[in-house]
Parts: sequence; structure tokens; C-alpha cells
Amino acid sequence: MIISSPNPEVFELPDGRLRYIEHLITDSDTLLSRLKTSLNWYQGDVCLFGRNYKTPRLQCWYGDKAYTYSKVRLEPTPWPPLLQQLKNVVEEISGYSFNSVLGNWYQSGQHNMGMHADNEPELGQNPVVAMLTFGTPRPLQFRHRNGQDRFTITPADGSLLLMEGPIQHHWRHGINKSKKITGERISLTFRFIF
Repeated sequence: MIISSPNPEVFELPDGRLRYIEHLITDSDTLLSRLKTSLNWYQGDVCLFGRNYKTPRLQCWYGDKAYTYSKVRLEPTPWPPLLQQLKNVVEEISGYSFNSVLGNWYQSGQHNMGMHADNEPELGQNPVVAMLTFGTPRPLQFRHRNGQDRFTITPADGSLLLMEGPIQHHWRHGINKSKKITGERISLTFRFIF
């Protein structure tokens, strides 16, 4: 794993902050391949408006504690060496500690993530989420709950994006479907569960 020198770009948003390092990991093609074959990917379930749906992507959950979102409980799974190594890098660069990671594998532009906030009670008062991206860049859209403010960033292959401060209380984020995108993307979102 080759790490470039971090030079973060900071985006001060109303009610939140993003820190972005565009090319943190330089051998990301190798890591993408290893992540695809070494992790326990599955199509999860999500409960929206009282109905159960299959997630429109593959996912995996690793960490020290269980996590519940959209009425789905993810049980703790021991860290494999590759994820432990990536977690150590993210902790060193970010200055935060993490005890879990949610992986999302978007196999094509038809895989997506609905607008949401990572604001479950077990994430604490102002949760920090650190997202490593591997593969085809996809626009990540942010919408403020005030209905007016919007922000879009397209995390590059091998990048790190930190969502900090009260952003999860005031903003929702998601990834839309796209017929133009054929490549795959894996995101690893590190978080701390209390």
C-alpha cells in the first residue's frame, strides 16, 4: 500500500465541514481487486417507510460493535488484516479513532445510495465518518435540510473524505443512479460506535 503525502482540501459548509485528500492511496487498483475478493459481500436489506427492500448495491460490515440503521442490525465481524491496515492509515491521517467500517460495492451506475444522514444515536453527538474510495468516481451529493443549500463532490479513486462537525444533523448525502457510468466503485466508510 503506497500512501502519498496528505494535502487536505477543506470545505466549510453551513453547519458542517468536509476534509478531502484527493490521492491518498496510489496503488488503488490493486486494493480494489483485493477488496472485491477478500471481503464478505452481500446484498443487504433496508426498511423504508415500513417496507423492506434489498439494498441497490452490495455491502459488508466489519468492526468491534453492532450497528443499526433503517431498522437493520449489523452484527460485529472481526477485522480482516487488509481492513485493519486501511483503518490504521485513516486514523493516522485523520486524527480520529474508528471501531467499525461499512463497505459499499457499486458494481455499475445502476447501483446507488439514497439520500441519508449517518446520525444514529450509537454514533454519538457529532459523528465523524471517514470515506475511502476505490474505483470509478461517482458524484456524492449533499443537501442541507433547509431545502436550499447543496454541495457535490466527486471523490477520486484512492481518496479520503472526512465528514466532520454537525454535518450529519443538518445535511443528507447520497449517490444517484447513472446510465453513463459502467465502472465499479467501492467505498469504505469508517465510523466510531459508542
